[in-house]
Amino acid sequence: MIDLDIGGACPRQQLTCALSQALGLPTDPGAGTDALTIGTMDYPSEPALEMVARAAMQARQDSLMALFANDQISICAGIALIYRTKDGAQIMQVEPCRLSRGKPILLVTTDRRHAFRLDKRCVLRSCAVPSSAKVERGVERAWTDIRAAMITVEVDPEQWEAGYFSLFADAQAFADFMA
Repeated sequence: MIDLDIGGACPRQQLTCALSQALGLPTDPGAGTDALTIGTMDYPSEPALEMVARAAMQARQDSLMALFANDQISICAGIALIYRTKDGAQIMQVEPCRLSRGKPILLVTTDRRHAFRLDKRCVLRSCAVPSSAKVERGVERAWTDIRAAMITVEVDPEQWEAGYFSLFADAQAFADFMA
């Protein structure tokens, strides 16, 4: 679990923007970014993640979801990657990993069996998993960099609507949000 408290403000929009930048996606939504969707999910559940996986397959977009236990908390329970395969989609818990400063992050599964990075076309591709020592330092470095970016990122509401999303897996939480 990662505490993303940024001074009382809800961290979800800043986190999705910071993750997008850290992965090396273009800062403006548009061509080249439609292969990966980045968002947050409050009240995650297996059925909700399965729903996102089906939507990812239908839309032909991988999805990266920061998971929060509820809509009030600033602690991220983890990050789920919905990665499309030829047979459907896999749902994996991943961590961001920055192997060296100035390089885009890669995503490493928590079991350290798989790693993914964006290619030149901004499509998520499988890659070799770095050594355990590099991954552990890289995860710490990535979260430090993401937290720092969250503090400085300015969220444009129009850009948020166009390129990012939040998903409420609980009907009451969605109703509260809309009220």
